[in-house]
Amino acid sequence: MGKSNVYMKRWLSDKRRLADLLNGSLYQGEQVFTAENMAVEDGEQGLVLKKADGKEITVQRYRDIMMRMDDGTRIVVLACENQGEIHYAMPVREMLYDALSYADQINELRKSHREKKDMKVPAEFLSGMKRTDFLSPVLNIVFYYGEEEWDGSTDLHGLLGLDRKEYKLLTKYVPNYRINLIDPKKLENLECFQTDLQMIFGMLKCRKNKEELKRYVQNNRAYFVQVDQDSYNAVCAMLGSTQHLKTVKTEEGGNVNMCKALEDLYQDGVEEGIEKGLEEGLEKGIKYNVPIDVDTLRRRVP
Repeated sequence: MGKSNVYMKRWLSDKRRLADLLNGSLYQGEQVFTAENMAVEDGEQGLVLKKADGKEITVQRYRDIMMRMDDGTRIVVLACENQGEIHYAMPVREMLYDALSYADQINELRKSHREKKDMKVPAEFLSGMKRTDFLSPVLNIVFYYGEEEWDGSTDLHGLLGLDRKEYKLLTKYVPNYRINLIDPKKLENLECFQTDLQMIFGMLKCRKNKEELKRYVQNNRAYFVQVDQDSYNAVCAMLGSTQHLKTVKTEEGGNVNMCKALEDLYQDGVEEGIEKGLEEGLEKGIKYNVPIDVDTLRRRVP
């Protein structure tokens, strides 16, 4: 697991943030999920299958974030995959994750019924569950924080190319699977979010323009002068600026002054531009055999 993914996992593993991410992006701010009703689950999932020859095949996967929501009336498995790069096979990958989640639930039911010894008919022994048993729904999201536009398929039918003329007759009978892709830079109504996601997502919308980014942070200075360390690490991962972490000092209370951090990043970019201009000027001087005074050239580079 790379550094960026570790930062993102820590950041979104906060129950309030994950609940807010789901409520704000999927339900337009309606408070469907609350942190108080959520419990962290082990993201490791596995399944052992037996082949006809008796050999076993092991399938094992690790989710980035998995929680269980139980509000007394509903039990829902919540899962989140953090993605910094485009993954063209994502529908199949997520479909496998969800299938393993349901398989785990069936195995738990099978164990429970064996302990109770309450399975009576062949169908129950074969299935490992009763007709009246229900599985808990799995709500899985893909949080994509990459800079490029996601150009991959977001459902299985798209991955199979079933919109092609010669395949359209299969669409009705081949089951589809759709991923819930959340791209913060495409979210329009940020007021749906009640945590610091609103500020962070607003910041991400400006990341291609340094001046606009700097202005946004200054306009929301009250928040950005005391960003918690997990949020700062996540922002740096999303901005692609993790190399700057070493030079930022954590202030009293464990917070980071992001206004100062971005000023430093911006200044680094200015200095890099000046040095690049100097190099180009010197190269031209050498090429055309023109004497160049470095101090004079430095004053001319904007």
